[in-house]
Amino acid sequence: MDRNTKDPSNNRQEPYSAATDRLSDNIGARAITTRDRDAIRRWAARHQAEPATGEASASGPATAHVTDGGTGLRFNFPGFARFRSITWDEWFEHFDRYGLVFVHEEDVADRAYSLWQARGGEAGNDRDDWFEAERQLGEPTTRPIGRYRIVTER
Repeated sequence: MDRNTKDPSNNRQEPYSAATDRLSDNIGARAITTRDRDAIRRWAARHQAEPATGEASASGPATAHVTDGGTGLRFNFPGFARFRSITWDEWFEHFDRYGLVFVHEEDVADRAYSLWQARGGEAGNDRDDWFEAERQLGEPTTRPIGRYRIVTER
């Protein structure tokens, strides 16, 4: 699916496609890919993740040796800030320059949002959507670190 079209299976408004590969053993979750800056920022905010890198750049020296195929971008999470923090502008500049794609595991918030949209976006059933998303994914409502990776476009 083209990354700039909506997935008709759940009518999400942000550009993405459901990837076939999995990021975990969570059978109900799927990997979601996006290049949408707002979607990436929302994911980061939900996981309290801050843009970071381990590589040297104009803003500072390398801080960690990483073997990730050259994407160079990371996130720091509360209690796990081993990479050098950078601005969102620098993060997205690198992201765009190298044609990268953000892939993250669907979480309860993603699934609840899909359920809400499938119902036409009507107010008043947010708790039902959340509990149904938990049931479908078979996971608790919180996870300390979201599973993600940053890859090059194919």
